[in-house]
Amino acid sequence: MRDVSKRFTGLVALSHLSFELRRGEILGLIGPNGAGKTTLISLISGTLAASEGELMFDGRVLSHVHAFRRARLGIGRTFQIMHPFPGLSVLDNVAVGALFGSGGEREMRRARELARDKLEFVGLAHRASQRAESLGGPDRKRLELAKALAMRPRLLLLDEVMAGLNPVEMESVMDMIEKVRAQGVSILLTEHVMKAIRTLSDRLLVLHHGEKIAEGEPAQVLNDPRVVEAYLGRRRS
Repeated sequence: MRDVSKRFTGLVALSHLSFELRRGEILGLIGPNGAGKTTLISLISGTLAASEGELMFDGRVLSHVHAFRRARLGIGRTFQIMHPFPGLSVLDNVAVGALFGSGGEREMRRARELARDKLEFVGLAHRASQRAESLGGPDRKRLELAKALAMRPRLLLLDEVMAGLNPVEMESVMDMIEKVRAQGVSILLTEHVMKAIRTLSDRLLVLHHGEKIAEGEPAQVLNDPRVVEAYLGRRRS
């Protein structure tokens, strides 16, 4: 991103943001609620358009590339608010990702084979034939991840995939994320779970009121007085 801003009527959601995500890296994205984290993910995935500035992916300018074409280029995402495709099975929800992602499967049979593989990976294979809307919260999180992985992303945007999970479930998802990165996928991870952020992130990017206030190694960033004040809470004297 180069000098990217996003304005809504009467609101600047992101202001002159510049950063890069390196190949095979996990970049943690943190900040208080309303800082602009989901807006940033939406700008990269193409569900929102930037008001100004330039987005590039693997040397290609994305500014006028529609969301479905970005998916074909290898940009996949999860959504914080989960809305499975109603009336479809868990398996076919994931197959949709295979059909419209960078692999561009043309046959439903092959899309379902890939979907079964991703469901096995996230631990949902035993629910493949169920209607997706019947899943509970934790399993819907896993479904979101499986759908995104079925798109065969080179860049994976994860929007609070651990929210609402218990410690055991969080450990399982953290292990999955490490395995995905080991396959060469670059990951932008936004989370409020500090254990996950500390453990998984190679670098951190911190937003506050739509502006970048810190970027760098996790230990350094999390001790930055601006980050402590804005996000982690004031230190006690």
